[in-house]
Amino acid sequence: MSLIADGVDVDPTSPGQVSAAVATEVLALVRIFGGIKARVATGPESDHFPSVLLGKLAHFGPSRASDLAEHLCADPSTVSRQVATLVRSGLVERRADPDDGRASILVLTDVGRTRAQENAARRGHAAAPVLEDWTTEDRATFLGLLRRYTVGVETHRDEIIRRMLDPDSGPHATDSPSPRPADAVPASTSAQKAGA
Repeated sequence: MSLIADGVDVDPTSPGQVSAAVATEVLALVRIFGGIKARVATGPESDHFPSVLLGKLAHFGPSRASDLAEHLCADPSTVSRQVATLVRSGLVERRADPDDGRASILVLTDVGRTRAQENAARRGHAAAPVLEDWTTEDRATFLGLLRRYTVGVETHRDEIIRRMLDPDSGPHATDSPSPRPADAVPASTSAQKAGA
């Protein structure tokens, strides 16, 4: 069995080829979402960073600003400015850290929690067309694998950064996918036909 990704054959038994193909698809998604973000620059998601902070607080619960910066791979000063905005807006409040009285933790207010839920619902509504013709099983499988991949990236983040910065840790020629034959059919298309 072979897969097609970005116009080339990918051997599913080759971890190097599969990793390269997955990375390529993720980068394509990043570019696409970057373009979408630019198009909606005047809408409710125009400044998405505060929304991301709210989402992280909703997910992780009360947190220190430094921990949020770590989760987001963001500069602490940037997070601090955004947190100040959220506090002024009544979406987040600072409380004394029960483990360290000298520090503070950030907690969603009721309004902030509602806003985080609204943001999540808005994003879900916007993305719904992508999944509307998928089977229930495909949706569940994709969500499970996507969550697993996201957790894996977070877990191995430092190693990923090290490899990207180290030119000597690059791929070997044997890990490169083969050129795509002219008559090849993308794996996704084949799967759709098989399920039809």
